Amino acid sequence: MMKASEEQWWTPNAITYSVVMHGFRREGKLADACDVVREMIGKGFPPTPVEINLLIQSLCQTGRLDEAKKFMEECLNMGCAVNVVNFTTLIHRFCLQDDIEAALSLLDDMYLSNKHPDAVTYTTIIDALGKKGRIEEATEFTLKMLKKGIDPTPVTYRTVIHRYCQLGRVEDLLNLLDKMLARQECRTAFNQVIEKLCTFGNLEAADKLLGKVLRTASRMDANSCHMLMESYLRKGIPLSAYKVACRMFSRGLIPDLKLCEKVCKKLMQEGKSEEADNLLLRFVERGNISSRCLQLSQTE
Repeated sequence: MMKASEEQWWTPNAITYSVVMHGFRREGKLADACDVVREMIGKGFPPTPVEINLLIQSLCQTGRLDEAKKFMEECLNMGCAVNVVNFTTLIHRFCLQDDIEAALSLLDDMYLSNKHPDAVTYTTIIDALGKKGRIEEATEFTLKMLKKGIDPTPVTYRTVIHRYCQLGRVEDLLNLLDKMLARQECRTAFNQVIEKLCTFGNLEAADKLLGKVLRTASRMDANSCHMLMESYLRKGIPLSAYKVACRMFSRGLIPDLKLCEKVCKKLMQEGKSEEADNLLLRFVERGNISSRCLQLSQTE
């Protein structure tokens, strides 16, 4: 079509090629779309990184990852402005397919092409390695990211915390977090660790971290404490839940009353009436419940 138009009365330009390419792409004719891109380049109208990325995504969505990689390499070799987003899109897709080796190979290609991975690229690789249990390699990439001056994002923190807690590598995680926090502050980092440890049932490790969390005595800290208390109740350890509530009071945080009532009932069932009374008394002292309510609860 393009050649025919050139022989007649008008010459296709970059917009013409782009419209035709997108038309083929939307119809699922991806091979034709790629051919149009090659013709574009030959005519001096290189596609933009956005256009390249749309084709990469379309190829990946149909499971043609190798074709997507070949297409990107072809664009790169022909002088197109392939960027970090293009590489990261393909790396992400290989990671989703559990082909971490292909993803790592692409990362090497990025370095060779003088394209610098960003926080999204590193986080994608870190998550994929952690998912495979290759935590030492994940640590190396995290440290490499920090060394290159790339600030970890909230997603990076969530990814690292999830994978390390999943594997029970708490000490390694804390050491790594210290380095990450020195680069980019994340106020909720330790809250996230406690909540993940609770999710994976590692309550002892979560309890040890309470001191770090309760330094700020924020609403987020209260939520973390509540999650730990609920986890203790589910495990049938109300005394530990009671101790968490006491630590909250000592930091000026008011625990959830309904949750504490559940703790008190469990304590009473275990014959620990003194602790149950003490917990409710703390609410009375702060005016959260009346002494009349306390008396009624004690007679139940």
